[in-house]
Amino acid sequence: MSDTRLADSIKRLGAVASTLEECESIDDVYSRAVATAERVIESDAVIICTVEDGRFVPQAANVNRLIPAEPLTIEDGIAGKTVREDRTYVVDDLESDPDAAPTNESFRSVLSVPLDGGGIVQFHSTERGAFSAVDRHLGELFVATVTNARNRVAYETALETERDQFAALFENVPDAALQYRIEDGRPIIDAVNSAFIRVFGYDAEDAVGEPVEKLLLPADERTESGAEPELTNAVELDAQSDIEVVRETASGLRPFLLRNVPVATDDETSRGYLIYTDLTELKVRERELRRKNERLDQFASIVSHDLRNPLSVANGHLKLALDRDGDATDELEEVRRAHERMDRLVEDLLAMARDGTVDDPAPVDLATVAGTAWNNVETATASLEVAADTRLAADRSRLLQLFENLFRNAIEHAGPDVTVRVEDTANGFAVADDGPGIPDDDREAVFESGYSGTTDNTGLGLAIVRQIAEEHGWNVEVTGGSDGGARFEFTDHPLESMDRLGIVDQRPQGSG
Repeated sequence: MSDTRLADSIKRLGAVASTLEECESIDDVYSRAVATAERVIESDAVIICTVEDGRFVPQAANVNRLIPAEPLTIEDGIAGKTVREDRTYVVDDLESDPDAAPTNESFRSVLSVPLDGGGIVQFHSTERGAFSAVDRHLGELFVATVTNARNRVAYETALETERDQFAALFENVPDAALQYRIEDGRPIIDAVNSAFIRVFGYDAEDAVGEPVEKLLLPADERTESGAEPELTNAVELDAQSDIEVVRETASGLRPFLLRNVPVATDDETSRGYLIYTDLTELKVRERELRRKNERLDQFASIVSHDLRNPLSVANGHLKLALDRDGDATDELEEVRRAHERMDRLVEDLLAMARDGTVDDPAPVDLATVAGTAWNNVETATASLEVAADTRLAADRSRLLQLFENLFRNAIEHAGPDVTVRVEDTANGFAVADDGPGIPDDDREAVFESGYSGTTDNTGLGLAIVRQIAEEHGWNVEVTGGSDGGARFEFTDHPLESMDRLGIVDQRPQGSG
């Protein structure tokens, strides 16, 4: 091939590249490539194949007789050899080449070039020795041009898909959101979603191009520069931030959690997204909770003082009556039991009024606390077995109250001769008794306030047990014991990702 012809071929290759740049799909790239290939290399037929599951799949051909009835595998012919070895082959005589497996007997020579990503581009001729070393070089340049065009289309398609997905996500965000750019230190709105239109009452055409502060900030918060005072530093530093703000909406001033999400850009303009999460309902619930807590504090104060004082007076008169009469009459004994129950009820109500979390638990010895709690309870002829060698992180006074309530519950429901056992488990501890147990249908209800199986019980004991467990981040479950009684198991709460039970260590049996 003369230098002039080579120069002409390269020039035509440039024209082919320009043609392929106009393609908007990979199929279009392949179709135009085979249609324009003869401008670069003289041939009788051109085919482009990709490889799928080890077989060649024709993507485009300018001669139908190139496409075999049965697809070739990457083990077949010059095409398979080209893919396996990832190199270009020129075969001058297909009839004499042992690796050749021509799909049409009219072809005598082939130029086979590997296609990046798995595949081939082949140029066929009905003449022997039709392709020179220069054709080989041109063929590789042609395939590189096709590959570049295909990769460009794939990238643009993926980018467009990503943009469409992001646009759909932006539009469907349930919170009001806007896209902004920074001009002269001011966030200017570039786009808004439908939730923004609904919440703030501005149509897209009215909002786009306007400074954020002009539309959303209350008048007394606007600055001379026009920048959002809470966002200036975050935007300038390109840092994500979450702040609570008050904004002017279609229905008046409302509180929001404002999230600033800056994004990287190719130019020097700062851009990002502002997402407004309405906090109105949350603030209402917070106010209601504060009012309930205030009423609860008032209630606890009334129980602690206004009820305890007259009860103490009544107990004093009862003691005087008992001391004066010597033996208690049935009526006075009934009064004494009523006073004891009222004392228990006051204590339980005060315990229920204390609700929160344990912020600074300290290591406590499970066996020691259980023994102390047992001594604090009227146990009659009941007995306690402790098989626990665990030290765990807990509020000692609250853990003591938990054990006391469990022990009282066992004695009240299983009788004065009950045996109670405290023991370690694989990830916590358990308290079990040998009483009649708790029916399956009642095992959840026993933790409800007011539930009681006896007239003398306040119905708050086990509710307090669950409350104390939740304060520590534990889960409590009622099961049947090995002796047929009730078994209360305390483990890490299933929703907690960390070891909230806080086991410090488990000493060997018999250690001090």
